[in-house]
Formats: sequence, structure tokens, C-alpha cells
Amino acid sequence: MDQSPTNVTSLEPATPTAVKNTTKSAIFLEHHLGALVGATAAMIAEAAGEYENGGLSSEVRGRGGELLWELFKLRNFMIADWPNFYHIAKKRGVEALQAYDVVNPATANMLVDAALAILDKIVRDEAN
Repeated sequence: MDQSPTNVTSLEPATPTAVKNTTKSAIFLEHHLGALVGATAAMIAEAAGEYENGGLSSEVRGRGGELLWELFKLRNFMIADWPNFYHIAKKRGVEALQAYDVVNPATANMLVDAALAILDKIVRDEAN
């Protein structure tokens, strides 16, 4: 004989809180993230090239700071609804770099990893 109650009300939400409904604009936000990560990664490559040739110009340094600031703000905006932010950022950033066929896949991955590592350091520094 089954002794389980028949009129039990579940306290769980109808949809899990970790899963958000995807809106049509979400893909545009992901592509914007990719473009920003790709631009930041490309700036790192440019800065590395300048550094190897004897210095880092204030223009590249300033542009790098601006890109990282924008990436930091976008991360803070997205992180609550996209807990897999870094996965999306890496995927879309590599796609953005490869869309222009200027770097090979290994270099694209390395540059995006470097951009996200700098972002992560900024996030940790801001948390302290």
C-alpha cells in the first residue's frame, strides 16, 4: 500500500534558479562580450610586440586600460545571470579573433587566456 500523501505542495521553484530564460538579446550580449575579449586579447598582442621593441606607448597602455575597464564592467553586469561567464568569454573571444583570420587557433586561445587572466586579477584585487 502506498502511504505517500497525494496533496503535497512542492517548495521548489517551477524552473531551477540557476537556469535563466534565454532572451533574443542574450546572443547579442554574448557577441559583444566576444568582441570586447577579442579586442582586449589583440591589444595584449600589440603591447607585447611594442614591449619587445623597446617600450610600451602610452596610446597602447591607455587603450588597454580602457578595454579592461569595459570588460570588468561587462563581467560585473553579466556574472549574476551567466555564472559560466568565463567559458562564454573564452569561446566568443576566440571566435572573434579567428573571424578575422589574423591568428592561428593556438595563438587565439593563448591571447584570450591572457586577457581573462588579467581580468580575473582585477576582479580579485577589487574584491580585497
